[in-house]
Amino acid sequence: MTQEKINLSIEMPLTGFDGLVLRRLSGLVADHVGFSFAKTPEDTLRFDLGERAPTEAQECAAFIDGLCKTAKLGRTALYCKTAAINPAAIAKQRTALEGLAKEKDFANLAYYEDDGDPNLVRTHTGFGQMEQDIRAGQIARVLATNITKLGRNTADTVRWMVWLRRHGTEVFTLDAPDFNTALEVLENA
Repeated sequence: MTQEKINLSIEMPLTGFDGLVLRRLSGLVADHVGFSFAKTPEDTLRFDLGERAPTEAQECAAFIDGLCKTAKLGRTALYCKTAAINPAAIAKQRTALEGLAKEKDFANLAYYEDDGDPNLVRTHTGFGQMEQDIRAGQIARVLATNITKLGRNTADTVRWMVWLRRHGTEVFTLDAPDFNTALEVLENA
């Protein structure tokens, strides 16, 4: 016996959704086939999910609610990396990044570390897990002590930064405090 399907559309107020949050949401929604959303003239977000069975519609509604909460709040990734095994250097980076997070009033911290690997390879434990969490929409921002921690070379770093922006994830470093502004200027040039 086939279940009757309903056409599911959910609207919610735009309160708390700035441009970056909308970009994050767009990236997350794009990862789920059949999901689309748009800002309406009434300043709401409308999610169109197509025809769904009633039980699937309830699951989708709960998923969207969670997605919106994650997009607005998100976790803050603190990424620490050293070229040689050096627990003291990792601890120093962690302390510095916790200070930056406190200064910027970021909470919900998640720690990702790669200690002792001179090459940045996407499969490294800390970096790879952080990238998976970003792809899953769990990370709103990445903090690193300096920009060189995020790529092997300039081109690799820039590619990764563009990928982060597409996922609505900001980057903050101790050595480049206005990096997000610079990326926004480049995107709009």
